Amino acid sequence: MEVIFKDSTQSTNEDAKALPENADHVAVCAKTQTGGHGRLGRKWLSPAGNLYVSFCVRLDSLASAGNYSFLSAAALAQTLESFGLHPRCKWPNDLLIDGKKVSGILLETDGKNRLVVGIGVNLLPVEAENLLYPVTSLANEGVDTTPREVLSRLIERFEALEKLPFSAVLDGWRKRAYGLGQPITVNLPTGKVQGTFYGLDNDGVLLLKCGQQIMRITAGDVFFGEQGKK
Repeated sequence: MEVIFKDSTQSTNEDAKALPENADHVAVCAKTQTGGHGRLGRKWLSPAGNLYVSFCVRLDSLASAGNYSFLSAAALAQTLESFGLHPRCKWPNDLLIDGKKVSGILLETDGKNRLVVGIGVNLLPVEAENLLYPVTSLANEGVDTTPREVLSRLIERFEALEKLPFSAVLDGWRKRAYGLGQPITVNLPTGKVQGTFYGLDNDGVLLLKCGQQIMRITAGDVFFGEQGKK
């Protein structure tokens, strides 16, 4: 994969979407972002020292775009495991260590059968208040490394997982699933629903057990325990 390194940019995702139309498997990585964002337009704090990268991938059909949420999370989990950590995958797009967020993933399309996978990883301690979830960093977990080293290991695992069938990728995600069998609250556009995290179907859709019913959820914010009651 070709990597374009920048000192600073507004958003690596926007830069990746602006690549030439024939660009495929190109990564844009920046030391800092001035306008980084996560799901639902939430601001992503982007101080120097962390990893901010976006992969531009051409697909035969955007119907398979959602698979890359699980592929990216599994690749990133394997990357963090290579540093001796024990991450867990939180549906739909976060990685946690001991229940604290260490990384987020944002998928966007450019309307041209290209997918942009934005990944942010906290290497250094996060200094912020009023965050949606508790956070941690590689430094907090005792790992001293660089963004380029994390990126190198991530690309290797990302490209290896692309060669596998999605069922194998999803199995890897399930093995690292955070909160399976636990009570959760899911924030939907129509309001909150509560139940038990029952699992994922073969497309990666979250299965929420509500009494004797199984609800299929394709998108939403998931909270565990007391977080969901706030």
